[in-house]
Amino acid sequence: MASDLSSVKLSVRELLAQQQQYHKKAVIVEGQVKSVVSIDETDKTTVATWGFNIIPSTVKSTASATYFYLEGDTGDNVLVKYLADLDVMADDNVAITGLFNAYAVTVEKKGLLRTQREQVSNDLGEPFIAALSVENKTKQKVEYIRKTEE
Repeated sequence: MASDLSSVKLSVRELLAQQQQYHKKAVIVEGQVKSVVSIDETDKTTVATWGFNIIPSTVKSTASATYFYLEGDTGDNVLVKYLADLDVMADDNVAITGLFNAYAVTVEKKGLLRTQREQVSNDLGEPFIAALSVENKTKQKVEYIRKTEE
C-alpha cells in the first residue's frame, strides 16, 4: 500500500513544521499512541428507490472511527483518525501510513481581475492524519483500510 501511494517517511515534528508542503499527501509517521477514543458515528444517507416509489428515502448508517494522538520522539503530537475500530492502547508503538490534512492551508482563488489568498482550515480544527494502515509494533499487528476494486 505504501508503495502505491508514494508515501514519504517523516517525523511528527517535520510533518507539523511543513504542513503546507505535505497537505493531502501520503505520509508514514512513527511514534507512541496517546489518549485513544473510539466513536460510533450515526449519519443519514439519502438513497434512490426502485419500482413505483420515486421519492428517495433516507436511511441511517453507522460507522466506527478511532481517534488518537501520535507522539513523536521529540514530544510533538499529531491527531490520527482511523475509519474503523482499531486495537491500539496508550503507549503502543505504531507506524501510520495515511493522508495528511494540514490545519490552516493557504489557497489561491483566481478571479477575473485579481488572485486572492485565503486560509482554509479542516473539519477537525487541527492537523491530522487520515490513517490507511496502522502497524502496531507493540502487538506485532497490522490493520488497514481495505481498498475496493471497481
